[in-house]
Amino acid sequence: MSNIDNWCQSLTNFWQQKDINKIIDLFDQNVIYYEEPNHKISFNELKSVWSEIKDQDTSNIEYKILVENNNRCVANFLLHGNTTIDMIYELEINKENKCIYLKQWYMEY
Repeated sequence: MSNIDNWCQSLTNFWQQKDINKIIDLFDQNVIYYEEPNHKISFNELKSVWSEIKDQDTSNIEYKILVENNNRCVANFLLHGNTTIDMIYELEINKENKCIYLKQWYMEY
């Protein structure tokens, strides 16, 4: 399993556990993070953004890495609950396995 795959698996596990602090710990403090393609947020806003998982049914989350190049990938995450959220994450991790870049596109159905 690659470092990027390990990172995605950790995110999935912490998401299912609703452990926001461990999710935040996956990110570098200087992360470039786009909650939506044109909505960049700071590291300090991550906790607030991820707090929405408290109200989600996180028992069924899956991901698939669509393309990977070194420590960068595009992955498809699916959250199956009351509604399905289909997310595409473009992300990059550093040598410490912290995410330094994340851009997300998603839709609910």
